[in-house]
This record gives sequence, C-alpha cells and structure tokens, in this order.
Amino acid sequence: MELKSTSKNKQTRLSTSPYKGTSDSYPEEMFYRNYLFGIWKETAKSFGYEEYDTPLLEEASLYKAKSGEELANKQLYAFTDKGGREIAIRPEMTPSLARVIAAKRKELRLPLRLFNIGKFYRYEKPQRGRNREFSQLNIDILGIEDRTSEVEITQFIIAVMQRLKAPKETYELRISSRYLLDYLYNDILKASEEQKSNITKAIDIFPKISKNNFPKYLKEINLNSEQIKQLEEFLQWNLNDLEEIKEKSKGAKQLLELFSLLDELEINNVKFCPYIVRGLDYYTGTVMEMFDIGGNKNPRALFGGGRYDNLLEIFGEEKLPAFGLGWGDITTLDYLKTYNLLPPYTPNTELFITLMDKEYTKESFRMASFLRDNGINTEVQLEEMKLSKQLDYANKKSIPWVLIMGQEEKEKNKVLLKNMKTSEQLLVSVTDVPAKIG
Repeated sequence: MELKSTSKNKQTRLSTSPYKGTSDSYPEEMFYRNYLFGIWKETAKSFGYEEYDTPLLEEASLYKAKSGEELANKQLYAFTDKGGREIAIRPEMTPSLARVIAAKRKELRLPLRLFNIGKFYRYEKPQRGRNREFSQLNIDILGIEDRTSEVEITQFIIAVMQRLKAPKETYELRISSRYLLDYLYNDILKASEEQKSNITKAIDIFPKISKNNFPKYLKEINLNSEQIKQLEEFLQWNLNDLEEIKEKSKGAKQLLELFSLLDELEINNVKFCPYIVRGLDYYTGTVMEMFDIGGNKNPRALFGGGRYDNLLEIFGEEKLPAFGLGWGDITTLDYLKTYNLLPPYTPNTELFITLMDKEYTKESFRMASFLRDNGINTEVQLEEMKLSKQLDYANKKSIPWVLIMGQEEKEKNKVLLKNMKTSEQLLVSVTDVPAKIG
C-alpha cells in the first residue's frame, strides 16, 4: 500500500535584504561612488601613480603573518576550499601588494608608485562609517626611504580634498610615528614586553575615552601611578617636545624632518598627534590619520596609513622602504554628505527617443545609433505608448532632452527636440541634434 503525504511543500521565501554589513548600490548610490572614485583615480594618475589589482581571495596565512591579532583572528572571512587550503576574502590590500612586489622584486624599477580601488571585507560590527563590505583607495610609494614619500602622499591627500571642494576648516591630517612609541616604551615608561601591546591599545582609544576614565583604564592594564603620569604627559606632546629628544629618538628626528618639509611647502591642515598609532602590526615609522574636525557627526578617522618598510621580509625578501594609505569610501561619503559637498545627481542618459507608433521603430534605432556615434547617451522607448506617459518617464529619470517623431515630423524629415527643464521645443533635423544639445 502506497502512502501519500498530505502535507504541502511550502516554498521558502528568500529575503530581499543584503547580507548584514553589506549594501546594494542603486544607480544614485553608484553615481556618488563613481564621483569619488573618479577623483581618486584622476588625482592619483596626475601624480604619476599606476593602477594595479590583486585577487579577492588570498591564502589566509598572508594576513595572519603581519596584519595583527584583531584582524587575523576576529575580522577575517576565512574558509577551507575544496583543495583543503585555508582561504580568506581580502580584508585589506597592503599584504597582497607586498606579495606581488616580492614575486617580481628583481624585475621592478624603483620607485614604484601604485594605486588600486577595490572591495574589501571584514567581519566587524556594522555602524556609522564602518560596514563589513567597503571599497577603498590604496595608494603606495615603494623604494623611497626619505621623508619625501610622506610629503608626496600628503600632497596627494590635500589635492583630493581640494578637488572634493572640502573646506579647510573641516579636516585635519594627524601624524605620528611608531618609532616614537619605541622611545616611549623603552626610555620613558620602561615597559615590559607584556605591557606594550596593552599600552598601544590604550593610546589608540585615548581620543575616544573621557579624560576622567582614561587613568582608570590605564590602572586596569597594570600601569603604576608614575607610568600613568608619564603616559598622560606624552599624549600632550607637541613638536617642541620632539626637539628635546631628536638625538635619542629616530621617530622624533623623522617627524621633525617631515614637518619641516611640510611647513616649507606651506602645507596646512597637518598636526603632530602622539596618539596616532594605527592598529596593524606591520607599520614601522610614520603613521597618519585624517579626521573631520568640523563637528561630531563623523567621529572616526576618515582614513589612515603609514610606513611598512619590513613587510617584504615575510616572503624572504630584503626589506623595501614603503609608505601608503587606505582611504575608505563609506567614511568619505559620510563626510561629503555632512558638508553638502556631493554634486547633484545626474543620469547617464542625455536624450530619450519616444515611440508613439510601431512603424517608427526602425527609424528610432537608426537615430539612436547616429546620436550615440556623436557622443550623445541615448535611450530608446521600446514599446508603443502614449506620449504623456513617455514624457513623464523621462522627467522622473531627469533625462534633460526628449526627441519626438510623429507623422507630421516624418513628412518634414525633422524631429521635435524638447528641453525638459525649460519646456522649449525645436523642430530640427536629426543631424543638428548633437550641436543643439552640446
């Protein structure tokens, strides 16, 4: 006897939401992202930087070697592939860049000026200015040990901000050195190896914690009263304090050289801040972060970077001086929205060809091909429809021009060109349309 199931199979309804911490980019969002990406790319090329790319998937060991415990153990999207290899989705670019440089070290002509705009993924708590998926500009100069590489990247930053029309009073580039931390740990605090990583974390959170709670936090990580006092004094240092130790500290000497060059070049919006440390383990010298100083709507750094002179050593190569930064899209777009710096959204389509009768279909396609050949982005109505609905469609898409052809226009071998902003209408030949729109 055959038993029949009386239960009905229920189709699972899939969610329309993207994975947590990621986002869909509709045309308007793409317009603003491409606006930012275009400025990054144009500015990088104007400085002589060349574009490159690397795979989105890498061996997980690449990030576990030098990226730091938090990124490697907590934020890395990692999995084992069908071949038994531990693979990670790219969380940052610098280790991948170091790998491709190491692979062709003897063939490359130094200095190398390289940039990339790509997507990256980190498993962290989504919040304003931070998602699990983000796009980022990476711009790096390799082969220069002098402070001139930091100066050039700083000039690049200022050039981008100028092209974005950013008011000078709304942003500040804060700079320090990881070598200065060595002086703090060894010469001032006499810190043990166990204390150093906790102190670095404490310095990193210093701007985010209240003045009253900071000493309590330092006590919790087992700093004594004298060390707490010394660390709080260090975090208030300025360039004059660096002058007093420039013969003892490599970091102080390099920072003074850098700020001297920036001052001579009249580069403003830069400041020495001893609490800039950066969280990744591969940084060796100068480190920097950009901050919004015009208000409190964007509390985190807009971007950061630094020197990583020793990173090639994980591939068995000699060290190569290198300096670069990673500039994220999310924080930057938040900043641009805050100060109303984004341009008005404009669609790609410049002209829309209507279709009121199927007999004009072939003619519409021919006109569209002619207009596209003459540099006009043209969209064609593909189904016969009332003119009022087609004009409403063009208006809602903010298409500035509409081309109309009916029996009367066809008999005159003309078309009606309508300006959707002014409602002005011109009876012209198709060959005259590019000049009228231009």
